[in-house]
This record gives sequence, structure tokens and C-alpha cells, in this order.
Amino acid sequence: MTKKHFIRDMDELMTRLKPTTLPEVMNELVNVRERFVELSHRRLVKINHSIMQFLCAKHLIENGYRVKIEYALNGGTLMADIFGVRKRLIDRNDEAKDAILSEMHGTDEDEETLVLEVETGFVPPKAALHPGTYRKTRIAAKIARYAGFSHYFYLATPHYHVLQIPNTMFERVGHRDDEELAKLKELCDAQYFTPPVLYDELATSEIQGIFIVNVDKMKVLEVDPQKYRYTVIQAEGIIQM
Repeated sequence: MTKKHFIRDMDELMTRLKPTTLPEVMNELVNVRERFVELSHRRLVKINHSIMQFLCAKHLIENGYRVKIEYALNGGTLMADIFGVRKRLIDRNDEAKDAILSEMHGTDEDEETLVLEVETGFVPPKAALHPGTYRKTRIAAKIARYAGFSHYFYLATPHYHVLQIPNTMFERVGHRDDEELAKLKELCDAQYFTPPVLYDELATSEIQGIFIVNVDKMKVLEVDPQKYRYTVIQAEGIIQM
């Protein structure tokens, strides 16, 4: 897609959102749009992914977050689709983590941080014969790699796609099956090298929320991971393969 078409679609989305969006939120979204246009000029983003990011950013802004798009983590070895910061709503009683994250991101210790990654469900040609395994491995690696850089880690996906989150990563830290974690580690080692996915990351990383994005209706639904898991299990029970 040309830069001209990217800007056209981004502006069309802004126009559609304006009648139902508060002026102060629209003002913030102007800055988000400018960031996407800048990234488009550098050929670093694609419109289908960016539109979903934009809607997620809007949802976060409406919930009190200041957002940054394509935010560097771990010295730039990772890039977060969205990084958000807001005043803490709930006291986590974890002063050590608060201090680490505050120093890492230059935030106040009374603020909470969020990293969100958008997953469209894309499968590359090299994974044509094992798309399910590819998707499961990718999601496991995303959670493991990114979750430690914020208080909350979220995944966003379109309403027509099902996230292949490994069952063991839904379990509480300390209650995950060692054998399942070892299998995930093997899968990640075969698919990802820089940076490698560590066993301890798979064992201790958690996902706190999922955004279901309906681009057609310009809506974002926030879902608890356990509710999402239950819904997927119910669907799998209906469609036996």
C-alpha cells in the first residue's frame, strides 16, 4: 500500500470516530495518527495492523492511559505495539517491581504500565504445514518476552481470529506443568533465536487481558483471559477435529 493510501485510510477512521468520541480523546488521537504517518513514511507499519493498534490506543486513552506507539523495550531488541501509562488504580503491594519499572520507563512509582501486542493471525509461507503450532509458539513467545516489561500485558486480536494461547500459560505462576513448559521451550527454540525465549520467562510470564477488536464496527471489547479460555474450550467442544 502506498503512503497516500495509508494516510487516506487513517484519516477515514478518524472521521468515522469523531462523532462518538470526546474532543479530548480526539486531540490525543491526532498525535497517535501523526506517529503512524511517520512510521508509514519509514515503511515500518502496515495499515491493517495499524488500524487495529489505533483502535486499541483509543480504548486505552479513554481509560486514562497515555500511549506510545512502537515503543522500544530492552534496549530496542523488542518493540511494543503500544505502551501505556496511567495513575495506579489498585495498589499492587509490589514496591520492588514498581521501582524497577519506574526506572526502566522513567515513570512515577504511583503509575502503572501496560504493554499491548496486536496479533492478526498471520501465518508465513514457511509455516504452511504447521500453522497451528506456529501460532501457538508465537503467542507463547510474545507473552514470555514482553510481559516482564510492564505491570500488565495484553494481547489484541480481530474478532474473527482465535488466539492460540497455550493452556499452561493460562495457569497461575507456580502451578504450570513442567512437561508442557519444556515442550513450549523446545518449540520456541526452533522458531526464535534473537533474543531467545527463556524457560523462566515461560514459567513466570502472565497475560492480564485480551482486546477483541471489531474494525468494521470500530469497537474494542476487553476480555478476561480466563473467560476467553472458557469460551474457546466451549467452542472446541462443539467443533471436534
